[in-house]
Amino acid sequence: MAEICDNGLLLRRIPYGDTSLIVHIITESHGRLSLMARGARRMKSPLRATLEPLYNMSLRWRPGRTGMGTLIEVERGQCLLPETHHMAGLEILSVASRLFRDGELHGYSELCAACRLLAERPADSGLMAAIWSLLETSGWLGDLDHCWICGGKSDAMRWSHGKLHCASCGNGHKVSLGLIRGMRGHMQSPQVYLPQQDLVTWRAIVQDMLQTHGLKPLSSCS
Repeated sequence: MAEICDNGLLLRRIPYGDTSLIVHIITESHGRLSLMARGARRMKSPLRATLEPLYNMSLRWRPGRTGMGTLIEVERGQCLLPETHHMAGLEILSVASRLFRDGELHGYSELCAACRLLAERPADSGLMAAIWSLLETSGWLGDLDHCWICGGKSDAMRWSHGKLHCASCGNGHKVSLGLIRGMRGHMQSPQVYLPQQDLVTWRAIVQDMLQTHGLKPLSSCS
């Protein structure tokens, strides 16, 4: 079969046998792929040093006739994040790995945009902005101006079970108009300050959203 070239980002590496890896990669034009990287764990393998998360990669692979393709070559480019943000970046990859499935032709631009949000902000608030953008582009978030249950609007909304709602529709974390404005402002500009308590609430909202949809919760903010 003809070989294919594309740009991509590494999502996961899974050991296979004694020397190989199964790699999950999200590509610019072909969506998410699972590929066999044969011998990638050998000390002298050229794939060993190039298959690292959070780096732009140029890939070449051979599709499988009926199943998984084979990774042939990887050229590693620039890192997407400063070293201080790598732990937060791995959190983003963990979420993206569960949001974007094999066979889907999107995810690459969304993941790149999320990493840019993180890179331009402090690691703790940047992580919230990045995860929020992934959830938003995946269609999991509704209009933050209205209750997602009754459609009403209130000065003090609530959040629970993955939904924004008014006080009449249930309890949960308080979501003030100030918090909503702060979240939106910080998404648009790293110069917008987000108070620590608002950041704590935003994190709780993100954690609740992930858990409601059966995704692994975040383990750190830095």
